Amino acid sequence: MKYRTLGRSGIRVSEVGVGGHREGVETQGGIDRTARFFASDQERARVIGAAIDAGITYFDSTYYCEIESLGQSLRLLGRRDGLIVSGMRVDFFANYLHERGDIRAYVRREVEGCLRAFGFDHVDQFICGAMEQGDPVSHRPEMEDAIDELDRLRQQGKLRLIGFSTHEPDYGARLLSAFPAFDTAMVPYNFANRAAEGKLAAEVQSRTAALIAMKTLVWHIYGIPVTVLRHLRPAPGRLELCPDVPIGRLALQFVLANQQISTCVPAVNSIESARQNASASGRTLDAGELRSLEQYAAAMVAEDFVPLAIAALHEKNGRILANALGLLGRKLKLDLPSIDWGANDAQQKAQQVAKKVLRDLAADDQWAPLIGDREMANAG
Repeated sequence: MKYRTLGRSGIRVSEVGVGGHREGVETQGGIDRTARFFASDQERARVIGAAIDAGITYFDSTYYCEIESLGQSLRLLGRRDGLIVSGMRVDFFANYLHERGDIRAYVRREVEGCLRAFGFDHVDQFICGAMEQGDPVSHRPEMEDAIDELDRLRQQGKLRLIGFSTHEPDYGARLLSAFPAFDTAMVPYNFANRAAEGKLAAEVQSRTAALIAMKTLVWHIYGIPVTVLRHLRPAPGRLELCPDVPIGRLALQFVLANQQISTCVPAVNSIESARQNASASGRTLDAGELRSLEQYAAAMVAEDFVPLAIAALHEKNGRILANALGLLGRKLKLDLPSIDWGANDAQQKAQQVAKKVLRDLAADDQWAPLIGDREMANAG
């Protein structure tokens, strides 16, 4: 594993980190959202342990369910030293606008809630999440008070770094320009989305902040990573791709070729993915690998994303299945049963629905060449 400096902080972190690790979808609407896990505490801890063993030192978490899971995993493993652990309040400013009141009290409450969820007395970084929601640039006095309060908490030893995330890199540039006290900026950056190379990259450099890449494997459709395409059969003249290509590793190698990126945070839900992600560190892309990325980028958007969603039906992760089933229901006008994601058997039911959809599509002349024979569909 190679390590890079996290902006002006001087802190060294693994260039490949661990991002979201939800197994289900949001079970509560609105701003306060939750999602659940279906793997045991011990299973999730083994995934985090495999990442640490591979040299990963940077761990990102978003919703409280992820924060609680990561904290619990680290306690079960008895490992915390040398790791950089980041917590977040998703929709940070939009949530404040929803509540109003004293923003300093709001900041203290959110940081303390993050610490309780982790089970720590301090966190290495607190991220104000999804800052394009609510537009804090247009509410400068309140946001300045929020940052001042975060800095007070830093002086009290509650946190070390202050960061933000946004899905809109150009807005991130405006945000960092208005509030240069932010230490880190986390935005989408991948082979198919390079908007972060524009205004934000220049602002990050001028402010000596750190740039963190998220959505490194999710190129277009929310919740469905490009890696699922490995499940499809290649179709000459239709989908020119090779399922044997380690697309996850190559996608991360592309991100890491940008030396301005301090670290990246792909989602991790298995020991295999943790190890493959880590294997991207220190590698450079050759011409053949770049061609493979181009082929996967074309396959990602082919036929209005339907093949992507079909490929995702082979996955076990509930969040991926939910997004894939939702997309197929809309695009192909399928009448699919609803799934109660708060139920204990939600992931099992999603897998059952996915298998049925795969069987049906395998009997359709349009989609059968991508899926293969019925045995392959049944193995989904």
